[in-house]
Amino acid sequence: MRIRSWRLGTRPSVTRIPFRYGTACLTECPQAMLEITVEFSNAVVRGYAADCFPPLWFDKSPERTFTQQIEDMIEVIAQSANNAVVAGELNGVGELATLQWEDGGIDTRPPLLNNFGHSMVERAVIDALCRNAKTSFREFLCSGKLYNEFSVVLDAWGVLKTMRPWRQDHSNDRIAVRHTVGLSDPLTAGDGVALSSDECVELPISLDDHLRVNGIRYLKIKIGNRGKADIERLQEIMKVVTSAGNAGMKFTLDGNEQYSSISEFTEFWEELKSLCELKQLTQNVLAIEQPLRRNIALNDSATLGLRRLSREVPVIIDESDSGRDECWKAICVGYSGTSSKACKGVTKSLLNRQLIEEMQQANEDREYLITGEDLCCVGVVPLQTDLALSSVLGLSHVERNGHHYHAGLSYLPEEMYDDILVSHGDLYRNVNGVPALRIDHGMLNLTSVNEGGFGFRINPRFDTYHSVREG
Repeated sequence: MRIRSWRLGTRPSVTRIPFRYGTACLTECPQAMLEITVEFSNAVVRGYAADCFPPLWFDKSPERTFTQQIEDMIEVIAQSANNAVVAGELNGVGELATLQWEDGGIDTRPPLLNNFGHSMVERAVIDALCRNAKTSFREFLCSGKLYNEFSVVLDAWGVLKTMRPWRQDHSNDRIAVRHTVGLSDPLTAGDGVALSSDECVELPISLDDHLRVNGIRYLKIKIGNRGKADIERLQEIMKVVTSAGNAGMKFTLDGNEQYSSISEFTEFWEELKSLCELKQLTQNVLAIEQPLRRNIALNDSATLGLRRLSREVPVIIDESDSGRDECWKAICVGYSGTSSKACKGVTKSLLNRQLIEEMQQANEDREYLITGEDLCCVGVVPLQTDLALSSVLGLSHVERNGHHYHAGLSYLPEEMYDDILVSHGDLYRNVNGVPALRIDHGMLNLTSVNEGGFGFRINPRFDTYHSVREG
């Protein structure tokens, strides 16, 4: 295959409620779409990838304004796309991934940001491959044709492990929603929240609403190394959970890089376990996500005590998972695994899933896992692509928050609504004329996602985006 050209466009979106994570507060975020033209031996096909441009996630440098961060995100996508064009003939996704891993991106910016540019190109190319083969992502992957004999040697400071991408069909027709509780999300109807002026659909707002209306059984709770404030927040959350009566609730805790050492987090964890009103929480935590800042997350001094903690409750990386080898390095340090996000790379998620499978089979001294996480992605392209990836990995639950912080798919042109509801009526429902995510007893239906190319069946209408770069 040969990548001939590309175009990058953006369109605005406004959150209906503020989303606080770590030190960031998201109220508006551009939605970006990449269109790539790929030449195959039998056809020329356009493939698409899309995602939001969030503040202070890929790059947490406080001195850079959001406008500068947006320009950085545009630049890393453009650089990765141009490199793919210049490369000429490529022998599949494996060779493309290798090319991208060798590209250092913008030297002055974090590796996670550069990896985002690579992931957008990779996703668009995979979409083109699925379209050209007229098959779904799961079928293409599990046939072996997506990667053929491609393998890599993972390197954790000289400890080498040869790995091939996951290619088993563990896809599910349904997947549970792990609902995000941000640092300032309303917990009950009595919590005042100012809705965006663009709010046009009637959707659950508070945690209590989501538990009762959507039947949520999994929660991802943001914590911020705020000591007493975090504990009181968790106590209030558990009051709402108990009141809603949702049996068998499971949790993950997201530290969002707010702790300076594992010992600092462990002190907080031990205090949580000592409180009777938090027993239901601490006894049902599935994983603790990225408690340490990314620049120290793999350091020996900062991770002292990690192996002991991971034997009690799995601790995983997220923002630290910025390159091909990071999950393997994290496991060698004492973590239990990592997260899967399409924005961090499809090939990397597939390599990490196979790595976790092999570590589980080795029956080592702790639980190993990969979780499905979100980047506040909304439909149609980014959400479905991420769900297609989560499904083939065999995940039983996945964090979803785009539907909570956005007013359905109201950011898209109205002329797309009917097509969305016809092509993906299992995943979306009509709420006051706007397609919104359909959550039934805490679950999403993935039938059309699993069958429709790289997750989406409709024309994503690049012409409705404002073109910002091309090459």
